[in-house]
Amino acid sequence: MHRQLILAALLTTFASLAHAQFEDASGTKPAPTVSLTEAALRSPAIASVLESPRETPAQQLEAIFTLLDLGAHDVAASLWSEFATDQLDEQAAAALVRQFGVARFLSLSRTASGSGLDGATAFAETALKSAAKLGRDPEQLAKLIASLGDASDEVRRAARSDLRVTGEMGAVACLGALATAPAGDAGEPLRAQLLLTLANMRPTVEPMLIAALAGGEGQFRRDVVELSGYLYLQDAIPWLAAIAVGADANEKVVAAAHAALVKMGFSSPSAADTRAVILSEITRLETHQNPPAIDRWWSFQSGKLSGIDSTPENSKLLSVARLSRLLSELPGAGESDQRFALVYAYQTSKLLDQPLDEATKQFAESLDINQLNETLHLAVEHQQISAAIACAELLGARGEESALVAFAGRPSPLAAALSHPQRELRYAALDAIMKIKPQSSFAGASGVAKALWQFASSSGNPQVVVASSVKGKASQWGGMLRGLGYDVTPVTTGRQALLAALNSPRLELLLIDSDIGRPLLREVVYGLRGNPQLRQMPIAVLSSLDNLARAASIAEVDPWLLATPRPHSVEGLQTVLNELSELSEKTIVADRRKEQAIAALGWLADLLETGHPYDELLRNADQISRVLYDPALSKASVRVLGSLSTASSQQLLVDLASSPNQPLELRRLAGDAFGNSVGRFGKLLTADQIVRQYDRYNASETANEETQKVLSGLLDVLEKKK
Repeated sequence: MHRQLILAALLTTFASLAHAQFEDASGTKPAPTVSLTEAALRSPAIASVLESPRETPAQQLEAIFTLLDLGAHDVAASLWSEFATDQLDEQAAAALVRQFGVARFLSLSRTASGSGLDGATAFAETALKSAAKLGRDPEQLAKLIASLGDASDEVRRAARSDLRVTGEMGAVACLGALATAPAGDAGEPLRAQLLLTLANMRPTVEPMLIAALAGGEGQFRRDVVELSGYLYLQDAIPWLAAIAVGADANEKVVAAAHAALVKMGFSSPSAADTRAVILSEITRLETHQNPPAIDRWWSFQSGKLSGIDSTPENSKLLSVARLSRLLSELPGAGESDQRFALVYAYQTSKLLDQPLDEATKQFAESLDINQLNETLHLAVEHQQISAAIACAELLGARGEESALVAFAGRPSPLAAALSHPQRELRYAALDAIMKIKPQSSFAGASGVAKALWQFASSSGNPQVVVASSVKGKASQWGGMLRGLGYDVTPVTTGRQALLAALNSPRLELLLIDSDIGRPLLREVVYGLRGNPQLRQMPIAVLSSLDNLARAASIAEVDPWLLATPRPHSVEGLQTVLNELSELSEKTIVADRRKEQAIAALGWLADLLETGHPYDELLRNADQISRVLYDPALSKASVRVLGSLSTASSQQLLVDLASSPNQPLELRRLAGDAFGNSVGRFGKLLTADQIVRQYDRYNASETANEETQKVLSGLLDVLEKKK
């Protein structure tokens, strides 16, 4: 006790001198601090801390951290006043972070507020930033990794400690060094040090190790296998099992995989067990509604680890793709496993905007028509639309009519895709069938005519159907939507909502009031979902407060339906639209709609001019009136009208040719098309319509000469005997 009193007195004297010097140097009186003499008498632990050396910043900070752990915040604040006078450079601050760890500095930042540690939060944040900055310096990382091969155990230990806090870049650098380290006994010491370092980098390093298991080979893969077993890395189990049953030809890697599984408490697997494990993991990922928040995806290719920013959904897709490829590499893997891997290879190729690797491309080209159709079916079943589109394009490129033969008693997957909810897949299927040019009817052929007219008339702004039985609500919301760039169809009953949705080729959203009637809300939603193309159409139920719970119960079982209170402003409605956009496919831009409409009109004209096997092609021909006066589509529409054998098509042509507001060239084209139509199908106009055309000519007495020529040409056609 006597020794402690002497120590406390000496500490008090030293602190007084230090404070006096600080006040003299700065002219500022430091904040009041607790008496170190009294503090030393509180407990032997505090006295021991105060007795320890505090000559360097590291020693001072260690004492402060220890006092904070002991709950002696006031004593720590006194020592902080002493520590805070030192000006540390970036290197020194980063060294402190490496020594004490990131967690310590985060804790300091949190506990500083209200504890008398003025400036501690700012200091901790600055030190962490310095450590992170230096940790990303390639030269610094290279020096630290080189130090792992030093003869001194102390230097190696310090390097491991420094690398542990360098984050992602440090882990990438260490794995890169491990991949290039010499194999065998020559590189064993360095590889051992790298593995020790990586083992202390969890959880940052875990997804990188999975990437290395998937893409690594030789000694590097063996090292990663051993590390995965040492870390009991659960996500590595499918890879370890696959390697153990022969997915790797290197015997040492296979032996390491067996040892890792045994270490983790598993027996050596069979090929069937491994296949079941991989399929189970794929199913878990595919059916997981809330994917883990992974914002970085790692891959190991050509001996190099690389990462890209990723959403949880994209990371889930990439994980399934990697597992599906592993499944196809198992000994005894069948053609069905390879096609499953092909589906996800196509999907990831689109996602990453990268071409297929040569081996996968060759496998796709080796598939026959039936196998391609089966792959298309598989892609649709797993909702991998980019892969389904790629399969449809391959079928179209083959140009074989056998692609349309009934599949398992149903329309072929290519024909079935014509009614898929995803617009781009419907278009890819239609494009493929137009390239195949079937000469006879087939199961699902009626979908061709329907798709052609839908795409032909789908150019323009996106359409929204707004339904409400509350007086004025549909019109009110419709006005807001028009201001946001939508074309709107307001309706007041459930039946009108159904009809409007079914007859709108540009439909992108539906807004339905929860109080809709004739029929009621649930029946309206059921009717909409009964149509294949509307099964994934985004629907917002704008609900009164009384019916919000009922609307929410419908939304629970419909992933493309949003239940929300009625919006009362443009901003509120915009919020609803933003939420709806997250439920559906990406909105098709106007230029893409126009491009598809032009193509569909061209296909229609070709079929009408050369013959076709589609008995229902004329059923929806009246839809062409929707695009006839669109400047970008008028010429293509006139060509189609000239080949249609309907009275309405001839009337549309004479109306267009007689319109003084249209360009003269277009009016001439319409007149010529009318002549061709009459020549092929005869005069289909009624007597009243013909009389009206004479009235138009007689009223053109003051019109220009070119207009009179067009009108007289129409009469010449009408007066010409067959």
